[in-house]
Amino acid sequence: MFDPHRPSGPIPADTPEVLADRAAVCRLAQVYALGIDGRDEAMVRSVFVPDAPIRGMLGEEPAATYVAKLLAGVGAYDATMHNITNQYAELAGDDALVWSYAVALHLEAPASGRADMAMGVQYRDRCTRTAAGWLIAARQTVKLWSRGPFPR
Repeated sequence: MFDPHRPSGPIPADTPEVLADRAAVCRLAQVYALGIDGRDEAMVRSVFVPDAPIRGMLGEEPAATYVAKLLAGVGAYDATMHNITNQYAELAGDDALVWSYAVALHLEAPASGRADMAMGVQYRDRCTRTAAGWLIAARQTVKLWSRGPFPR
């Protein structure tokens, strides 16, 4: 199985099937970011298997409970903007390891007098192919840097 702390490469040849699977697993972080910024709990949950463990800034819990806490946290800001940047996907049959770098901007209301917060993170996702398609089976969020007050 994959070690979520270290990609092992090399990546497989770019066959149409590999390209499709790689696009599908990388898209999960993009849909997650869109759901977080849109405060759409159903969209965020849709990228995880229901009991997927998530370890991040708020501790470790199953996706079913972690997502609600995360949305409550970002809901304290006027707006957020999660930018998924570099991604690395390693595929092995029905399993995948995906590392996604992200820059998350947390913006305060202009008249609030509070400072905005920015954070660079790395999402380390273990994904699995299910009957519904690729889903995140486990996530570890690693904070790389931050600017501004954290947490709120």
